[in-house]
Amino acid sequence: MRPAIFIFFLAACMSLLAACGALDRKEEDETLGWSAAELYDAAREALELENYKTAIELYEKLETRHPFGQFAQQALLESAYAQHKDKEPDAAIAAADRFIKLYPRH
Repeated sequence: MRPAIFIFFLAACMSLLAACGALDRKEEDETLGWSAAELYDAAREALELENYKTAIELYEKLETRHPFGQFAQQALLESAYAQHKDKEPDAAIAAADRFIKLYPRH
């Protein structure tokens, strides 16, 4: 009888872990099909609502997925601002330095 209980417990744990993994993927997939404009608009809206962490995440996704698009430059600047407002001065300075290195003539 003990091996059956052990197998049941092991199966329950594996099911729980699989469910947690599925939830993480679902959250990640939410913005997968978004265009650069949609990501920028959502990040901008989060910034205006003072939801800085969400804005930072969306700006980072925008920069990663569309690094040479028309919104990437502005996203980097606004990301630095959001990090400053979120009381992350080191990250804000790093973003500002990255902007200066990428766009020295701006």
